[in-house]
Amino acid sequence: MTFALDLSRRLETHQAFRSDFDRLQAEAAFATLPHTIESRRGGMDRQDVLRLMYCAGVFAQTDDETLRALAQAISLGALLIGRDDIPVDASLRLLTDLGNFPALTYAEARHEPVATIRQALRAAISREVNGIDVGSERIALTDFQKRAGDRLGQDTALAISAPTSAGKSFLVIEHLCRTAERSAIFRAVYVAPTRALLSEVYASIQRRLNDEVGIRVSTVPTIDPAAPERQIFVLTQERLQVLLAVSTIDFDLVIVDEAQNFSDGARGMILQECLEQAIARRADTRLVLLAPGAEGFETVADSIGLKGLKASVSLLPSVIQNRILVSRAAEPRTLSLRLLTALGSTSLGVVQSHRGFDHPASRLAAVALELGRTGGSLVYATGPKDAETVALQLHQDCRDSGDKVLEDLAQFIEKHIHPRYALAALVRRGVAFHYGKMPTLLRESIESAFKSGALKFLACTTTLFQGVNLPARNVFIDTPTRGTNSRLDPAALWNFAGRAGRMKADIVGNVFLVDYDEWPDKPMNSFVGYRIEPAFGKAAADHGSAILQALAGELPRMVPGDEVAGKVRAAAGLLIARAARGDVALFASRSLSSFAAKDRDALVVAAQAASDGIGLPATLLSTNWTVDPFGLKRLFNELVSKIVAGEIDGLIPVNPHDYLPARKAYESIFMRAQRLVNLSASRFPALVAGVAVKWMQGTPYPVLLADAIRREERTLAKKIKAYEDEIASNAKSRKRRPKPIDINDVIRKEFDLIEDVIRFRYVQLGKAYIDVLALALRHCGFEARIREIFDFSLALELGVCTRSGWSFMELGLSRIAAAALEPHFPNSDLSVQHARDWLRKLDVTQLQISSVIVDEMLSLGLIELENFA
Repeated sequence: MTFALDLSRRLETHQAFRSDFDRLQAEAAFATLPHTIESRRGGMDRQDVLRLMYCAGVFAQTDDETLRALAQAISLGALLIGRDDIPVDASLRLLTDLGNFPALTYAEARHEPVATIRQALRAAISREVNGIDVGSERIALTDFQKRAGDRLGQDTALAISAPTSAGKSFLVIEHLCRTAERSAIFRAVYVAPTRALLSEVYASIQRRLNDEVGIRVSTVPTIDPAAPERQIFVLTQERLQVLLAVSTIDFDLVIVDEAQNFSDGARGMILQECLEQAIARRADTRLVLLAPGAEGFETVADSIGLKGLKASVSLLPSVIQNRILVSRAAEPRTLSLRLLTALGSTSLGVVQSHRGFDHPASRLAAVALELGRTGGSLVYATGPKDAETVALQLHQDCRDSGDKVLEDLAQFIEKHIHPRYALAALVRRGVAFHYGKMPTLLRESIESAFKSGALKFLACTTTLFQGVNLPARNVFIDTPTRGTNSRLDPAALWNFAGRAGRMKADIVGNVFLVDYDEWPDKPMNSFVGYRIEPAFGKAAADHGSAILQALAGELPRMVPGDEVAGKVRAAAGLLIARAARGDVALFASRSLSSFAAKDRDALVVAAQAASDGIGLPATLLSTNWTVDPFGLKRLFNELVSKIVAGEIDGLIPVNPHDYLPARKAYESIFMRAQRLVNLSASRFPALVAGVAVKWMQGTPYPVLLADAIRREERTLAKKIKAYEDEIASNAKSRKRRPKPIDINDVIRKEFDLIEDVIRFRYVQLGKAYIDVLALALRHCGFEARIREIFDFSLALELGVCTRSGWSFMELGLSRIAAAALEPHFPNSDLSVQHARDWLRKLDVTQLQISSVIVDEMLSLGLIELENFA
């Protein structure tokens, strides 16, 4: 043990240090709060602060991250309290020694006096040591980024774990782009768990490589016929599964963001299977896993047969994140504030307001309005409907700002989503709601307006837990639950709380925990990171007997909200697919190494028996195991009988652009797949088919949503008629008149239908149908007709059905933008390069399209500034 570490241990455990440290934290947190707060504590003496600064200087000389985090908190806290009798230079020196250059730059720009020559020289040298060139800009990495960056160039397999906003994604994207620029031949894939994060990563890569010629960057899982030597794919795990299925591509580099999703049910199993395939195709494929404060990477590596995984881990946040407890005080219209500290909590003061905080249903919004007007505020909502409710409450106390950014966004919503969507009115007042199933361009435009400061309040769901870079000054949370009162993983709450504080733009963020004393658990008392456990192994451990039943052909029925059924079906399908490939025993030994041999062998034997009984090719089962394999066999048998009977024409998916014949064709396909694969006689697929065909055609959202509203109006009219008939025949009836249509509710449900059913469930079912149909045609001697099959699964995923539309989306454009551009060029078969060339020459003023779409094209570097006024 070094002298500095030994001394640090003694200082850290001293009661006087702990007491003074908590007092400094409280005073620093108080300095960030609105001036209307009445402090009920005395200030610190100068000598107390100087003693803490001395301790911080000792802590900074160690390699212990806990001690260095204390040093950073003291340094930033001393800056925040803004005492004239505390030398700024000491804090700047500490930040330099800690390698936190974003905070140092922020502090240098905002605090006087200017650093001494000695400190300026020290900072300049340290910045140069950690500096890299990104385009024309010289950027100083934090010490953590520098260490991780050095490892990226050395290790074949690397896991990077650090708090939210520590700069992990920036570092890895820069490494990815530099490697692509230096390489003559290069293929990489960046796996993002959500479309929201996928879009953000794609835009970052495009901006970074904007001037580089000859690198294809794509979010579409297709192989470019031009076969460029350098390709970067940015895909969800489902899209990666498709790419691996339709090609023999191998990768130099695979990056997995939000790697804690290995634990996420069926999607985690897809991710595990994709990585194993990618690594098996090429022995020297390099793998990088990213996660916010996680452990368990070694288990992941073992499950995919990867050796030598190294880890680069940091627990040091880049900013101070105050956890502030908010509760009603005894006095009317008063809030009490306390700061969570190492010793428990300490009082910050009280807020006396003109508003009341008594009603539980509106308290979160009231607290956010009172405490969140300085800097942007994220307000956690348990689901999409709750996000709308909270945003509507917030906007009641806000006024139209007249901001052009917000007016443009509001007009975009009215034109490209729906004129009666309440979000437009909220946006004009600087308030919005945000959830994952919104259209991509709408969601990204909301995020952009929030980042710019135009939007002040954003009510958001767990979508923002998945790595989307949307930091804020304030985060408000009043529950540790999600959806229908199910508990959130504490690590997910910490991940969301990590949005408080903006690296490079601030040195502090506040996490307001409303009514925290009444929460059933106290997940925010101390940091909780993710424990990554591969989903297949966990499902087998928790539901082994149910998986054995499923392997015998008794798959559990899928019921909304039943997560267990989905895990069991996926685990059984994966085992059957591995049995068909002939390596189920190896897969089980690797993934279930902790199981008793007899339990593991029982699963292997049952999987092999199921595979033998089904008799479908391994190539088909390996890419469609998330769909019931017994159902695929039933589908195959029926398709063969139809082909033999001469009914081929009615089986082949057609281009959706001829609506009436396409609707009839897809009703038949969807009903057949639902009946045979999912053993359901529901008429629901007929409704889905009508919406799906219009979706694939690129029909704008206002038209889709108007259709949905008309359907609801027809249903309401029938209910009103039934009500009136009931009242006419029975005056004493207690039947209530049906409520009017809630437009927001209809729009939200239509988004759910598009995202959950059309773009997820039917994409998987559609791909399986296409593969089984091709197999049946080949089996019956009609292989030549396979090329007539329209790839409707890709059209369902993307929401456009022409090559031009797919090319626009491969360039990174949203479906809204792609659908708006398609009609303006008289060629539905544009290649990606032709689409890019057309956009480069385009005078967008002639198209009269939304400024939001223009901004999207500009951000992707697809049009030039001089192309519009």
